[in-house]
Amino acid sequence: MGLTIKFLKENQLISILILLSLISSLRILFLPLFGDEITYSKIARNIIFFGEYSLNNKPSTITPSIPILIAVFYTKFNPIVGFVLVKLVNLLFIVIGLRYVFLFFKKLKLNREIVWSLILLTVVNTNFVVWSLKLYPEPLLFCFFWIFIYFVSKIKYREKDLIFVLLAFMALVLTRYVYAVLGLLVAYILFGYFKNLIVNKDYKKVSRIVILGSLCALPLLFWFKYIYILEKDVDTGLSYFTRFKNNELLYNLKAGIGLIKHEEVGKVNGIPAFISLFIPITGIRNWIISCFLILTFTTGYLVNLKKHSSFNKLFAAIMLVMTGLVLAGTGFSRYWLIMLPGFLLGFYLFFNYLKLKDSLFVLLAKLIAIIYVINELRLDYVVLSKL
Repeated sequence: MGLTIKFLKENQLISILILLSLISSLRILFLPLFGDEITYSKIARNIIFFGEYSLNNKPSTITPSIPILIAVFYTKFNPIVGFVLVKLVNLLFIVIGLRYVFLFFKKLKLNREIVWSLILLTVVNTNFVVWSLKLYPEPLLFCFFWIFIYFVSKIKYREKDLIFVLLAFMALVLTRYVYAVLGLLVAYILFGYFKNLIVNKDYKKVSRIVILGSLCALPLLFWFKYIYILEKDVDTGLSYFTRFKNNELLYNLKAGIGLIKHEEVGKVNGIPAFISLFIPITGIRNWIISCFLILTFTTGYLVNLKKHSSFNKLFAAIMLVMTGLVLAGTGFSRYWLIMLPGFLLGFYLFFNYLKLKDSLFVLLAKLIAIIYVINELRLDYVVLSKL
């Protein structure tokens, strides 16, 4: 911690840019609920007043994390106060997520300036500023994804590490179903761990992990039993699973790749939307630039897979989630946002592969960050002047 504070004091530009971006995100506190925020708040209200997990008088299978979080902080005398509290809690989730991003990058033994440049580019990103405080799943997903990555990427696992992996995985799935694809990575790790224990005849530890793992999995098992019953026999209205029941896999694949527009959204998403994570222009889509960006970060990982096993785990997690998004026929800029530090790391690894100096990367990061921050200050003025 002392070295971090010392570094930030010595690099005041990075400190100022990060601080300005966090301040810009606070404008979300003054904005009314919009889109899915209204949906989540309605479910939360039904939990509080009627003891039902429902929407529009129908039982709901929408992921429970955000509605329950809103319900916890709901205030009857003035619901707006409760919404503001949840937004501030979301900021806390973001800060925790950033801490684990920092710890993960530090574990890779990256140059400290590079670590802070990657964090800087994450924090100043327009999508990061916009979605950090909203009543959407992104803050929780960002937090638990990077907790998951930090513990799953360890070389040697302790029982505590595996419990954190399982808890983070459970939180991710209960916040957005597509993260269930990370179960493949969890299964791979558990298989290797149990194989080791069985070879060493440590059956006591095996049984202990099985019991603790089962306890962690119980909320998921109960929730998916609830989903199965409702989706099979009951009209739930708005449902994530409608896209799979009403559309063929090929249709979702085309929409997920970006060849067609999915019927549930207003614009083409998928691969051509990848550019929208980095360029702050509403609705921007571009096949060529998006493919170039994806190819660049992917190459960065592929040429470094043998250097550190943590690269393998992060790259596997990113590719699994991206594949899940394609299979679901979706891919908004905010959906990619959770993995932004991972994409940026891939860009740096590619930059390093080209034998370019770290000092040049740091300089470019600062210049890009300044452009982002100036744009956010402009948006701050526009938004606040309309209040």
